[in-house]
Order: sequence, then structure tokens, then C-alpha cells
Amino acid sequence: MIKIKKSLMGLSIIIAGYIVWAQCYKFNIDQATTYLTEHGRNKSIHCCAWYSMRALQAGGCPAIILPAQWYKYFMPIVQFEEVTQMNYHPKAGDVVVFERPSWKSWSKISQWWGHVAMYNGKQWISDFKQKRMNPYKTEVPYRLYRYEK
Repeated sequence: MIKIKKSLMGLSIIIAGYIVWAQCYKFNIDQATTYLTEHGRNKSIHCCAWYSMRALQAGGCPAIILPAQWYKYFMPIVQFEEVTQMNYHPKAGDVVVFERPSWKSWSKISQWWGHVAMYNGKQWISDFKQKRMNPYKTEVPYRLYRYEK
């Protein structure tokens, strides 16, 4: 029982430290978008969360790997603010997080995890250079985030 309490105490300290760190960083949009532009592929390899996380880290964000659709919970923790979709005009560094599409429209099992991408100032990129913001064939609910600290 004592070992469990000590483990939980240690985990609590780590989580508290991470939350403080997540509130105190400065995000460099140019470094993040440069990373994505240089590493984005021509076709998807179904690793959007990994590439987006690495781009956020390249910009100084204390990002962690999560299933893509869970970034809707993570982005506010690291000081990205949700942007309204009404009259939306993308800016470099904006992040879009898609829910997973209806299972009936899946073309790949990887769509279970949703999708996350970043705008580099010219196009949306995740693990691949997208033709448009929504990579799916159907409309899927999404949220937009912007760092404006």
C-alpha cells in the first residue's frame, strides 16, 4: 500500500510539473511549420499525430503523442485557443483536429483515431501535404486551434 501511495505521489509531481511547463513555453510558429513542410510526404502513411506532435515540438511546444482526435483536449492545455469556424481564414501555425468519421465511411482502420494537421501558411500538412483541410471524403466534425500568446 505504501509503494502505491509513493508511486501516485511521484506521478502527481510529474503531472504537476508538466502542466506548469506547458503553461510557460513560447511557441515558434516558423520552426513548427518549417518542420512540417520539410517532413510532410506526398501521400499519407497514417501517422498524422506523430508528425503533428513532432512539428509542435520543433516549435517549442511540450507536445506528447496522443490519438489524433484527442488533441482537442490537449491543445487548450498548451495554450492554443479554439478558433470559431465562422468566417475562418487560416493562419500559419493553426491546428485542425478532426473527430473520427462514421465507421461506415472508413476507407482505412487508421481513421479510427481521427486526424490532426497544421497549416504552414500555404497548405494543410500532417504526415502528408493535403489538398484541402478535410482529408476525408465526407464531412467530419472538427475544431480549429491557434497559438496567440
